Amino acid sequence: MGEDVTAAPHDEVAPELIAAPDAPEAEIVETPEAFLTGVSVALKASENVDADLAAILTDHLLTATPHTNAVANAKAAITALAADRAAPAEEQTDG
Repeated sequence: MGEDVTAAPHDEVAPELIAAPDAPEAEIVETPEAFLTGVSVALKASENVDADLAAILTDHLLTATPHTNAVANAKAAITALAADRAAPAEEQTDG
């Protein structure tokens, strides 16, 4: 048993990792606007996401050039939404 017959895993490299690709892959460049639009669409399409909250996020935060007060505006919109939802429904009276 004088010989070491085991090779370290990093000594063996798969040939497909070494070989150069046959054709160069096209590089996909995504703009910030396209990315944020995709996030917005995905949020709105998800059935486990609050639609009103997703709309607030889309309007105020998921934009390539957000307003200077975007966070404050989003906070105000979320607070208004929460207050709206917390208010008891007005009872209709027959009179």
